[in-house]
Amino acid sequence: MDNISKLEILAPAGSYDSLKSAVYAGADSVYFGAKALNARRNAANFTDEEIKSAVDFCHLYDVKTYLTLNTLMFDSEIKAVTDQIIFACNAGFDAIIVQDLGVISLIKQICPDMPVHASTQMSVHNLADANELYALGVERVVLSREMSRNEILNITQNSRIEAEVFVHGALCYSISGQCYFSAFLGERSGNRGLCAQVCRLPFGVTDNTRYNLSLKDLSLIDYVSELSEIGVKALKIEGRMKGANYVYTAVSQFKNAAANKSYDKDMLEKSFSRSGFTQSYFLSKIDADMFGIRSDEDISKSKESRTLITAEIYKRKIPVNMKFNISTDKTELLISDYSGNMFISIGNSAQASVNKSLTNDDVIKSLSKLNDTHFLLDNIDGFVGNNIYLPVSALNELRRNAVDNIIKLRQTHKSYHVNLPKINLSDFQNKTPAEIKLTASFINADQISERILKSVEYASIDLFKLHEVDKDILSKYSNKFVAEIPRIFFEDEKLIQAELNRIKSLDINKVKCHSLGRMKLAIDCGFDVATGFGLNITNSLSAQFLSRYNPIYITLSPELSVNQINNIKTYDQKVVIGYGHFPLMITRACPVKYEIGCEKCKKNNCTYLTDRKGKKFAVQCNNNVSQIFNSVPIYIADKLDDFKGLSFCEMFFTTEGESMCHKIISMYLQKKPLDTHAEFTRGIYFRKLK
Repeated sequence: MDNISKLEILAPAGSYDSLKSAVYAGADSVYFGAKALNARRNAANFTDEEIKSAVDFCHLYDVKTYLTLNTLMFDSEIKAVTDQIIFACNAGFDAIIVQDLGVISLIKQICPDMPVHASTQMSVHNLADANELYALGVERVVLSREMSRNEILNITQNSRIEAEVFVHGALCYSISGQCYFSAFLGERSGNRGLCAQVCRLPFGVTDNTRYNLSLKDLSLIDYVSELSEIGVKALKIEGRMKGANYVYTAVSQFKNAAANKSYDKDMLEKSFSRSGFTQSYFLSKIDADMFGIRSDEDISKSKESRTLITAEIYKRKIPVNMKFNISTDKTELLISDYSGNMFISIGNSAQASVNKSLTNDDVIKSLSKLNDTHFLLDNIDGFVGNNIYLPVSALNELRRNAVDNIIKLRQTHKSYHVNLPKINLSDFQNKTPAEIKLTASFINADQISERILKSVEYASIDLFKLHEVDKDILSKYSNKFVAEIPRIFFEDEKLIQAELNRIKSLDINKVKCHSLGRMKLAIDCGFDVATGFGLNITNSLSAQFLSRYNPIYITLSPELSVNQINNIKTYDQKVVIGYGHFPLMITRACPVKYEIGCEKCKKNNCTYLTDRKGKKFAVQCNNNVSQIFNSVPIYIADKLDDFKGLSFCEMFFTTEGESMCHKIISMYLQKKPLDTHAEFTRGIYFRKLK
């Protein structure tokens, strides 16, 4: 019971009304963002003045505040992010939630004492990533929502980092931080806070009116006790795009659960749901029941529930005690709370009474008038001298002064020392290769041939598929092969370590990684590392952050424009994805299995999802996750001269056979345009994300 009571209930606030609702409902902490640079840019969010007021309001109630600075940063935004960090320190935030490695480096330069929390957008789902982030000074990690109870337990038992877990609210279909669907199809990036919620649209295999990408909302309210037992620090409620009533309902019910009181799941469902709730990931029961949409019945229930929650129930008060001493020598009122704050209010001394004398009841009546304040009087006593008089106005002023000052004491926040960062990107001169060379990434071993390997500098393939490559080819070109640790891998990390040790006998000495922890894992096993696109590198500071790992090359985010790519400053070699059906989503719930089964999308085969417009998106399952690929490939062979300072252009081969792979590579070597009748995309490179 004691452990449960220590659980932190973390509430969303997309507006000031929602923030107040969270506090009045009993939240232990609240997360919210400024008008820009946060992962919910379409929420109302907060102006600078509102932020200062919100932090003070929360601290008055002993509620912690976390700033969401959790989007990918562009070089053009470094100054704005720097200003936001300094502002957060001066405002007194208790932590900053971050996705971007460059933002982490800025915080560490500006204010090493400011706690950093790793956003769920960092896709942390394994022990290696959690431990590496802790080693880099991150105090808390918001774990991926797809994790099971045992996977969460593995991190809480074996890492010193605090674990925060989403327990209620919407579930993204793709693993957070690894979704590019909205960016590629609508120029609205989920990694930049403007997700278009493509997953809520119709997709199907044989029936394109189905909703194969739409999940029910999550609710783990029945498992609060278990989450506490397995060592979770904070329970996070999703919902910065939702209203104050939703926030109040969710927070109050989870506070009840954390206090071992009864809670109302029906009220939660009426507040907001998509055909009910799911616990599938947590319980390791990934099945058809986890899919759902927002039905007319759900909407009707929500409208009805709004009438049940009114401002009348927003009555959270702070208990205080008072002790008074009123005489002709002195007039004092000591006010104290249960957090150790106290203040002595001193007024004018009483006078000898001429007519009516001041009584103890008179004093208590005046000093107890706290109805219009944030406080609730728990206990009051004191001393009143004999035959003395003090006007009611003086007693009221004594009370008002005490209340004003106990508020100031409660709102006192940690004072951070702020350093102005020294950032000079011109110190990092890009390497200027004589020409852009080609690398290739293969989804299947049978795509790889000797003639292809002669044309590329590096060839990467899934670590667990390396053994499928022809042994003679593997031996002859071992210096070109890069073993790729799966971007998302929920299985036991020992499997990766065992496979890394096994490939050493094949003279493979290079490993591609999509996260910091996996980089550290590979380095510790004696490999040189390259970074994949899953690290979402969108600015020079993030690229420079990776230099500490001495990478062979750094793959830049596909969400950058060509101009942004050209301006990235780093000593390391830069790579962009130059060709391929790019993976728009990666998920733990196969999008075709519960319609037709997923045998066709396993191994070397693909199945196709069709959207409402008839576009087809290939799906392939591997390593117990599914990837959904874009309907058309990126093609920039005839645009390579527009890219400056690149070392490599990577071919990303998925559904192509060996002959097509070879043909594409030849076209890139010649910088030839694609057939005018062929469908393709330039990706984001010649567009601009909103």
